[in-house]
Amino acid sequence: MAEKPTHDGGPHPPGAIIARREGANTESPAFLSNAEIADRLASLAQLLSAQKENPYKIKAYQRAAAKLRNMSESLQELVQDEADLTQYAGIGDAIASAIREIVQTGSLRKLETLRAQVSPAIASINAHPRLDPKRVQRIYKKLGISSVQQLREKLDNGEIERELGLRMAQHVRQGLAETHAMLLYRADDLRTAVEEFLLGPCRAKRAEVVGEVRRRTEVIEELAFVIETDDFPAVVARLQRYGGRTPLVSSGKDNAVFALSSGVLLRLQLAGKKDWGLQMVACTGSKTHLKKLTAVTGRLRELKGFYASERAFYRKFGLQYIEPELREGYDEVERREEHPAQACDREGHQGRASCAFDLQRWQ
Repeated sequence: MAEKPTHDGGPHPPGAIIARREGANTESPAFLSNAEIADRLASLAQLLSAQKENPYKIKAYQRAAAKLRNMSESLQELVQDEADLTQYAGIGDAIASAIREIVQTGSLRKLETLRAQVSPAIASINAHPRLDPKRVQRIYKKLGISSVQQLREKLDNGEIERELGLRMAQHVRQGLAETHAMLLYRADDLRTAVEEFLLGPCRAKRAEVVGEVRRRTEVIEELAFVIETDDFPAVVARLQRYGGRTPLVSSGKDNAVFALSSGVLLRLQLAGKKDWGLQMVACTGSKTHLKKLTAVTGRLRELKGFYASERAFYRKFGLQYIEPELREGYDEVERREEHPAQACDREGHQGRASCAFDLQRWQ
């Protein structure tokens, strides 16, 4: 982002103290990530819901907040460049005006007004903008509680799931999670945005998702990619501009970890044509799966050879291909070591359809 000129013509970084002509020192709003802007819109939607506002308006703010978290362009830079925010899907005039106010002042007057009007219980929920106040109030009433601390306790002891169901418990867990873990369907949107950024502005030759998203686990705490590029340091540098600001947590010659503004970690693993299949296997399976796999293959980091694809890797060690969704560390490795006919005999009638398919592939 270009530095803005001061009154005396010199540049100043975002968040610097600027000397105004009347002599007062005023701190300019800090540089905001897209997620920080989205959190304010989500908080507004939450309080509008508690006030029983127009449900269409509430949904509009919620959807806009979700989209902003996954945007690769920096909203703050768009506002500073006076771009038309309404060109983006889900952003109308009212939401565009709210975004500009947040960027230019660091706050949202409507949000602060509503916070002053609601009860202490609702105000405490507003510290967790992903919680739906209507659902939380329903939990409060059902379980006879009245604070976020009690809500967390009821979640931890399983009472919310027992009394109100798994979906309600998942909603509360995500809303309270300090790591901002996200449900799979939201992670899919984020995965698409990051992949496009890697292949576009970052100029990676190839990028494929691995890890939790590829295994299709319900709750995602880390988004991971295996990438191919001739200039990994350049990719790492460019990715720090994703979504306005994406801090680099750690970096090595062939791997890097970032803290995405949406709250989850982003992990990159460099691979080439020679070890693409090996890295896809190593970065997809759970820790338990990989421990069982290395009992057959040896330590993955020490393997030598040409593994252009995952199927080539499995063939090398006499294993059938293991679908990504199965790589959780149960008995999938052991089952792929034996002939399918043996598995069919052990499963009996219940597994005949899948066994027939496995036998056909084996032959």
